[in-house]
Amino acid sequence: MKKIIFNGFYGYKNTGDDAFVEITSWGNRHFWKNTESAFYPGKDLPETLNPIKRIYPNNKSNRLIEKLFVLKEALSTDYFINAGGSVFSKITPLSDIIFAQNAEIINKKIKHGGIGVSIGPFNSVKDEKKVIEYLKRLEFLALRDTKSYDYAKSLNLDYNPIKAFDLAALLPECYNDSNSNSKENTKKIKTIGISICNYERYKNGNIKNEEKRNKFVQEVIKRLSKYENIQLKFFIFNGHSTMGDEALTLETAALIPEEKVTILPYSKNIKSVWDEIKECDYMFSTRLHASVFSCYASVPFTLVEYHRKCGDFLEDIGYDVQKRVFDAEVSAEECVQNIISNLNGTYKTPTKIQETIDRARLNFTEIKL
Repeated sequence: MKKIIFNGFYGYKNTGDDAFVEITSWGNRHFWKNTESAFYPGKDLPETLNPIKRIYPNNKSNRLIEKLFVLKEALSTDYFINAGGSVFSKITPLSDIIFAQNAEIINKKIKHGGIGVSIGPFNSVKDEKKVIEYLKRLEFLALRDTKSYDYAKSLNLDYNPIKAFDLAALLPECYNDSNSNSKENTKKIKTIGISICNYERYKNGNIKNEEKRNKFVQEVIKRLSKYENIQLKFFIFNGHSTMGDEALTLETAALIPEEKVTILPYSKNIKSVWDEIKECDYMFSTRLHASVFSCYASVPFTLVEYHRKCGDFLEDIGYDVQKRVFDAEVSAEECVQNIISNLNGTYKTPTKIQETIDRARLNFTEIKL
């Protein structure tokens, strides 16, 4: 059996990243037949189907002590695998990657890899050079979007990058959920899921763009709430105390009649979030993984493209370009009419759903540990 450390943005109460823990804990056993429990850095890890081990000393430890625990585990691990998300946009001095690299002084057998990840965008040439240097050290690299794959191919690495996909596309298979692709909607009252977030304020970006996007989203939601047969279910996908979605969600929900609103707080149980999304008739989201969950649960959705990774996802799944709103680049009324039209049966299922599920499996099937 192989000892693995899976690395990502885990433990920050983010449902999208929680899904990566769910899928890797399952895939580690299902595809790799590895019954050794994998290790995950992070304090607030989610509940998963398969057992995982947490790399975290205790709830009162500081960040440096946390990283030293990563180093300690890396001294005896076989693989350090970056799994899921935008982990390759920068590598900081306190990155788990750096501490795992330092373990190589003693542990000569440790191998590095990446599955279900994207590359970039970079804030500086320095960040890009550091990422490229690390990518050259990897044993394998499975990318979650075509642009990242094309970028990796341009680097002429010593191995062949794998054109894979987002790990969350495997959620139906992970949950043995055969009903996700065969749902008929005959309900008179339609439930629209809502998942929203801020972004620029956390990245020192253009705050005016964030304000414009939030105003657009709130206007769409207010207009949707005026339809008698529509109920709104707000999902808090990120429950982090300082960078989470709760404040914006509550502020937005307060704009519409209380009887129209259900608010679901962040949950560590990914399966419960999945099941709640399956019950929706539509999803309108800024959070990428609210739309990813919806896509593979066969729930029609509209995604506000706050980040490059959103557009990459829509392009890869073959989403109807005529129905995209990009980064709030259509009017609120046009967006609302698209949603209503889609609810009434005009929604075009993205054309590459099965193709992307097959690609998502490559994160595991193309890699031999």
